[in-house]
Amino acid sequence: MGWQDGPLVESHHLWRRMAFSKALEVHFDLGLNAYDRKDLAAVKTQRTAIAMLPEAGVASPEFMALDWRVRWLSNDREGALMVAREAVMQYPDEVDGMLELAQILNDLERGDEAVQVLWEGVGQSPDDPDLWFELGYAAERLEKWELRKKAFGEVWRIEHEREPLHRLFLPDEVFVEAVEQALEKLPPGVRATLGNVAVMVENYPDRWVVDDGVADPRIMGLFDGPTIATEGATFASSEGPARIYIYRWNIERACRDAAEVETQVEITVLHEIGHYLGLDEEALHARGLG
Repeated sequence: MGWQDGPLVESHHLWRRMAFSKALEVHFDLGLNAYDRKDLAAVKTQRTAIAMLPEAGVASPEFMALDWRVRWLSNDREGALMVAREAVMQYPDEVDGMLELAQILNDLERGDEAVQVLWEGVGQSPDDPDLWFELGYAAERLEKWELRKKAFGEVWRIEHEREPLHRLFLPDEVFVEAVEQALEKLPPGVRATLGNVAVMVENYPDRWVVDDGVADPRIMGLFDGPTIATEGATFASSEGPARIYIYRWNIERACRDAAEVETQVEITVLHEIGHYLGLDEEALHARGLG
């Protein structure tokens, strides 16, 4: 039976590696969730667990990612920045590390440095839309409009012909039904005001949305045209009727399951109708429709 020893041992080691990998994934995800809850003790626990895993340890990118979060929650901002910089130096091909370093720099109001990090990132990974997207927002915060336009244009170029990497949760017709149901839930008085408003479902924003500086290419919805208060004015006639666009792929990309897609569709529809009714972003956020 000696001919079986090699394959059996190899298989055993394979399963061990898979088990270790799963353990790393679990501890890391738990750490990230704890960070989102601002639970410092829980993040420390998961960081310690990763340090003890044979396939990870204190030099792993996962440990470093939790380590800077521990420091950030402990109000050691410079320490968090130092760890994030070290992670990028040690793992220059890890896009998440660059994105996190830029996030820290932006939060520390060091936007020019964030732009530099992201610019270096897109130089290494020119077809990564996440790097371009964050570069666009970093440029927007600094009012670097040409860079913003270029970065968001690259996101549009890369993504507009790609469906989301995960499966689409709702078939086309079901997604459209979700939009229609959101409209049907509106109070009768609000529904009555929408007679001249065209509500359209599209997969992805058209290029003019980016080129005209209207919005970023990952928006979930868009209101375009005169508001209810101005649609009767003479100048509004040149704009045509009010239009609401709901962007399927962008909503799908941001959700984890079908139920979340349906919830986000309703939020997006209400958000854009709010714009038609004259509400600005601040007022919509105050109503939970951000």
